[in-house]
Amino acid sequence: MIKRMIGIVGGMGPGSGVDLASKVVSQTMARSDQEHIPMVLFSIPGDIADRTRFILGKETANPGYAIARQLLRMEEMGVRVAGLACNSAHAPAIFQVVEERLRTANARIQLLHIVHEVAAFIHQHYQGAQHIGILGTKGTFASRLYDGITQNDLLPVNLTEDEQEALHAAIYHPEYGIKSDPAGVPARARSILLDACQRLRKRGAELLVFGCTEFPVAYREPEAAGIPVVDSNMVLARALIHALSPDKLKPLKK
Repeated sequence: MIKRMIGIVGGMGPGSGVDLASKVVSQTMARSDQEHIPMVLFSIPGDIADRTRFILGKETANPGYAIARQLLRMEEMGVRVAGLACNSAHAPAIFQVVEERLRTANARIQLLHIVHEVAAFIHQHYQGAQHIGILGTKGTFASRLYDGITQNDLLPVNLTEDEQEALHAAIYHPEYGIKSDPAGVPARARSILLDACQRLRKRGAELLVFGCTEFPVAYREPEAAGIPVVDSNMVLARALIHALSPDKLKPLKK
């Protein structure tokens, strides 16, 4: 059995997990199949309750328990460094349960925190930027998840509640949301996302964070509204590689 692998908890949504796994591959230096980093992607959507519904009090089952179960199963397969392909899953009410369950099981997995990695990435690569526009789900918004970037002397710029409602619909709406067709994102969802980017820039954002792992599936350009975009999935992919095999991490393209 392979003893050192990257693990990804996907299914939140499924397209995000596949996107993260794809970025681990694309950011790895390898000249052949055999030189790539071993990786496990668990995508069992029905096992993990909706993170935003739980944060908003509309779901009683804490997704953290199912996430922890999947991580422990991956540890048995040889996973030593893992990430969650969902920003809202890092809200304290969920992430702390995951950490507690791993501690109780004496797990050896190093679980990365997507917000901490994004903040460190901005600090390293965008030293001139201070006002950071945050785009995410209502769960991420309600939990003030990205307020944590203030520890890196960064200032989050957020949408209003009404604007956040519209952006959330771009993810969850059953007809035009990204989750409804991640393989062919509806034009309306993309339009709402870009409108939110424009609004944040007008409020002084110098940099945008796609703080929902669904957004990079809908929009893959390095800039939006004329300012740089930080893809949280790409940041997490690079952090996973660096944590397990730093010599395998490709130089960052400017």
